[in-house]
Amino acid sequence: MIKLTLPPKPEKLAQEEASLTQEFIESGKTKAVWKKDYIVDPLMEMSNGKCAYSEIKLGEESKYMHVEHFKHKDKYPEDVVKWGNLLPSCQKCNSTKGTVDMVATPIINPLFDEPREHLYVQAFRFYERDDKGDRTIKLVALNDNAHFVKPRFRTALNIISLIEANFKLLKCSDSNIEIAHNLSNLKSILDSCGPESEYSAVIATYLLYECPSVNEVMRYLKENGYWDEDFDKIFCTLESIALPK
Repeated sequence: MIKLTLPPKPEKLAQEEASLTQEFIESGKTKAVWKKDYIVDPLMEMSNGKCAYSEIKLGEESKYMHVEHFKHKDKYPEDVVKWGNLLPSCQKCNSTKGTVDMVATPIINPLFDEPREHLYVQAFRFYERDDKGDRTIKLVALNDNAHFVKPRFRTALNIISLIEANFKLLKCSDSNIEIAHNLSNLKSILDSCGPESEYSAVIATYLLYECPSVNEVMRYLKENGYWDEDFDKIFCTLESIALPK
């Protein structure tokens, strides 16, 4: 989970919010008035196409995007399309959270809370720093083994394999052209683990704090004069989204 930035309210939503809310209430809280492109599209863009909780990529295979109501629409119908109450979610997180009252038992809202204040990551699993973190882990199933923990592990292994392979090539390079090529590949691989990537908080934490190979890469780059502004920027970005213990 990473901190998200709420974009400005869509102009069309500002115009239709009152009527959509009334329509929902009059339908007996059954009409999906939030299923509008002008609502769904900016939510997906805001989260880089990921679930706001698990960071699983949405819209792929069976990973259908749900518009999740942080304050549940049945208990708080006046907030059914309120901007800031809507989050993109995967089916697993949305269904596990269910109808739990977030006012009475609040969990992390990545639009307004800083996840690292409540959570940390170790060995591809989330752990709580406080009660809000504990509730979040349980109520959106962040440590579900089949849905999230195993896929995070597989993703990390693939990334590390690429890093280690390119690092090996870099160390064996005997020309400036080969060195530049392999440095560029390393930058691309590491840069692909930023906020736009699937499971970015977990992957960033693993790369920076749990993976000996990445520490070795960093040390080699600095000792051999290959560390530059690009690497510095990439690693600063990873540090900004990681959730270390």
